Amino acid sequence: MWRVVKGMYSVVQSAVLVGDEQTEWFDLSTGVRQGCVMSPILFSLFINGLAREINEKGKGVDVGGRRVRLLMYADDIVLLAESARDLQNMLDVVTAYSRRWRFRLNPKKGKSEVMIFGKKPRNKDRKWWLADEEIGETCMYKYLGIELRSGLSFKHYKEKIVTEARKRMMLVWAMGMREGMLGVKDCVRAWQALVRPVLEYGAVVWGDVKWEQAEQVQREMGKIILRCSSKMANEVVLGELGWWTLKGRRDFLTLNYWGKIVGGMAPSRLVYHVYHTSRSRYDANHNNSSNHSTNRWCYNIHALLKDIGMEDAWNKNELDPSEAKEWRSTVKDKIKDREEAQWKARMQHKPKLRTYRQLKTRLRFEPYLQTKDREEREVMTRLRGGTNELRIEIGRYAITNRDRPLELNERRCLICMSGEIEDETHFLLDCCVYEDLRREMLDVVSSTFSGRKQPIEVEKARKDEKGRKEILAALGGELFTSAPELRAAALHFCKRAMRRRNNIVREVLDQKT
Repeated sequence: MWRVVKGMYSVVQSAVLVGDEQTEWFDLSTGVRQGCVMSPILFSLFINGLAREINEKGKGVDVGGRRVRLLMYADDIVLLAESARDLQNMLDVVTAYSRRWRFRLNPKKGKSEVMIFGKKPRNKDRKWWLADEEIGETCMYKYLGIELRSGLSFKHYKEKIVTEARKRMMLVWAMGMREGMLGVKDCVRAWQALVRPVLEYGAVVWGDVKWEQAEQVQREMGKIILRCSSKMANEVVLGELGWWTLKGRRDFLTLNYWGKIVGGMAPSRLVYHVYHTSRSRYDANHNNSSNHSTNRWCYNIHALLKDIGMEDAWNKNELDPSEAKEWRSTVKDKIKDREEAQWKARMQHKPKLRTYRQLKTRLRFEPYLQTKDREEREVMTRLRGGTNELRIEIGRYAITNRDRPLELNERRCLICMSGEIEDETHFLLDCCVYEDLRREMLDVVSSTFSGRKQPIEVEKARKDEKGRKEILAALGGELFTSAPELRAAALHFCKRAMRRRNNIVREVLDQKT
């Protein structure tokens, strides 16, 4: 093996590519080969001596009886100490090792800095040295993509990633969403792959709090995907796309991570040791609410498991192999049930969702969103969500300063002049102006109902309150979701009927003008 590695490094050359031009090849005498699969292993072997020396000479930080002196990931090294003297001794060890093995440290600001945790004021006279150069103190340190602050607050970090998520959202919007070229499923995949991960990175550590800014980003993205009004109710956006809240997703990720810790993680792992140390402190003080802040992660896990009816898992504090294998799916089902219940509860307080509550009972992606006809899809979304052109909706707003919002009983249909309120039910089942278009749709409804054990005669059902509800459910509820022919007929009717309605309104306005 030694001869193989020596042969690999007997001649190491590189070249620089600038546009289509390439420089001459030049020799490299230090470092590992760029892009070689063996380079990470070789670097780990090379730097392992430094870890051994630091562990021998540094005191580190006591975590439940275990001394933690350094964290290493690739070429990042974090030194941990309880005193200034101990930390400087470790820095001196790093300096000596770098000289012995001929690698260079970067003491510049942002590359090598000292951060002191706690509320003690900064000592301006204190100095830190690395490779004979002074390095400064900082109140923020970025490690593996997470910004850590001396007070362990993630407020600034979350503000930063919200800004980054909004930038990515606009980039994704320009990738085909703006022109409507991407299908809804493709748009959802773009959100899940390019935007949402930014908001969830490291969430198993800091994601225990409600975070309205992130929820707002997700809702805005959902409205862009659905191409609906900004006034569309948030519950409709989540309901049509089948999305959980981001808080629900963070809870799921956190509980899934906890399951990995107690479901078979090796006791030698630092994460395992830190968790069980924190758990012991939490169990000793769980009756004293003032101590929750010092064991916040354990408190959050306990509260989450209790909330979804799985407190027994917390009390047991371990998962057997069969439980560990099914843990992810079990937690996912529990969080899904909780998200669906909360979603339904929020809908009850919104009058605009009067029809939507009858049609939508499950938090899942709606198949009609995959139709290739964009106009059909958008008309159906507006009808279901209550942000449409019907008088039941536009009547709630004053058109000019001299107008006033209309009372509910004043929002009558001006298309058929029947005196009935122009709501979604009237549009779908009653307005005589669309009866010829409606007949085609009702024929499909009738044939769908005829295949059931208790067939329904559509014409009689239209005159009966119970029957009307069944037909309405068929045109937007569970049957609408599961029957492709019925779904296609309903979408086709809504598009053509709404076109006819808009043409009538346009002609009336032209005559007035």
